Amino acid sequence: MRQMMKKIQLVYLKFVLPILATAVFAFDARCLPGNHKTADSLAFYDARQFTVIGRFHNEENYRRFPARYQHVLRAAVWEESLSSAGIAIRFRTNATRIVVRWSLREIEPLSKTAGSIGSDGVDLYCNTGVGWQYVNTGKPKQKVNEFILLRSGDGAYKEYLLNLPLYNGVDSLAIGVNVGAEISKPVEKYLVEKKPVIYYGSSIAQGAAASRPGMAFTNILSRKLDVPFINFGFSGEGKYDLSVARAMSEVDAALYIIDCNPNSKKEIICDSAIKVVKLLKAKRPLIPVLLVEGFYYEDSYFNKDGLANIDAKRSELRRAFSLLKQSGVTGLYYKTGDGLIGYDHEGTADGVHPNDVGMVRFSEQMLPVIKSVLKKKIK
Repeated sequence: MRQMMKKIQLVYLKFVLPILATAVFAFDARCLPGNHKTADSLAFYDARQFTVIGRFHNEENYRRFPARYQHVLRAAVWEESLSSAGIAIRFRTNATRIVVRWSLREIEPLSKTAGSIGSDGVDLYCNTGVGWQYVNTGKPKQKVNEFILLRSGDGAYKEYLLNLPLYNGVDSLAIGVNVGAEISKPVEKYLVEKKPVIYYGSSIAQGAAASRPGMAFTNILSRKLDVPFINFGFSGEGKYDLSVARAMSEVDAALYIIDCNPNSKKEIICDSAIKVVKLLKAKRPLIPVLLVEGFYYEDSYFNKDGLANIDAKRSELRRAFSLLKQSGVTGLYYKTGDGLIGYDHEGTADGVHPNDVGMVRFSEQMLPVIKSVLKKKIK
């Protein structure tokens, strides 16, 4: 996983970021009491006491699967699931100063490129009353990081969203505010107490080339729809696993989305997709399922067999969709891959993984489809 991310990060070398002179302290937020005061008049709070969204379990961690799935999932899927893609913290505060401390699971030296920020960093959004507005990014420098996200706020109560790293796990996380400020669970129900959308896919869904966590298309869609997303994007491992489908079926979701063609061989797509959908419908017959095709990779336009391979995969998924509909499955929908990242061939970082432009386009293509599905009632 890390090797793949390093290759992707090379694409961003021309965007090398200046190293900020922020102080970094060794810490473990799990050892903090309700709050911990520091010398510079900040009080730090363990983020687990706020509202954690983007996961389907209540364990005291920022992992995408509970521990009981370790020996249920394939080992490679379990390893990928330890990253915190799609997980976020919702909180409310009147702080004029907000600082984040986070300890990463993996210790490898971190690149200072935009790719590393998406993989290992955090970013903060504030709800302005008309939607979520980006505030700042916590840039990673090493395993344990501290970063000032807000320096001189106006002191009014605001609702915030803190997105966690896409390709690394978080062992501990604390949010610091100026002493005297109040911080609590959210009061407004943005992204809270709503049925989630579960998105099962590949590294594309995990957000491999997003410049920061909030730019993964699942996170963009979550903000636009005001619906929490559970990100089941697994780099190289989105392969129509029944074990993942069983986990999905545990959740009383608003929608299941399956986008596994990129990692799957064409020979297994039809049969595997049918099995996954049937499992989900057997457990949750009233929850809609949306199948998504992959888009064309950029080099496929120049490689003799490239387009043919993707077309064959699409054909197999369409065949699965047709057979499922013929068998009487209801609440099943289909999204073609055409135009998902635009037509100008500038939507990827490496020919495969969407850059920020591609992520925005992907979300814009998916948004009306998801809205339409969520409005329908399954009979």
